[in-house]
Amino acid sequence: MAIRLRVVDGLMIACCAAETDQEPGDVYLDDEQHYALAAKFSRDWRGRGFDVVYDDHDAANETQRRRVDREVHAQWAAEARARRLRRVQRWLDCRAAFRSTA
Repeated sequence: MAIRLRVVDGLMIACCAAETDQEPGDVYLDDEQHYALAAKFSRDWRGRGFDVVYDDHDAANETQRRRVDREVHAQWAAEARARRLRRVQRWLDCRAAFRSTA
């Protein structure tokens, strides 16, 4: 999911790009950049029971939403599934190539 990093009342938040309009000062992260950060976060916190709730960020984020459109989310979900399938296929292709040379 593409996101926008935005400062709201002095608090940096991450907004869904599909649900918000671009504003001056936003930093846009595309799907691949967001995925890379999520993977890094997952790796850094794996096995540590990370379940912290950020109420202040959640509340600020809700003030920024401009649309919650099932169609937008359905399109994003279909695109995300296709990206995941392509990543898995690339991994399988690499694995098959490696095994054929071993």
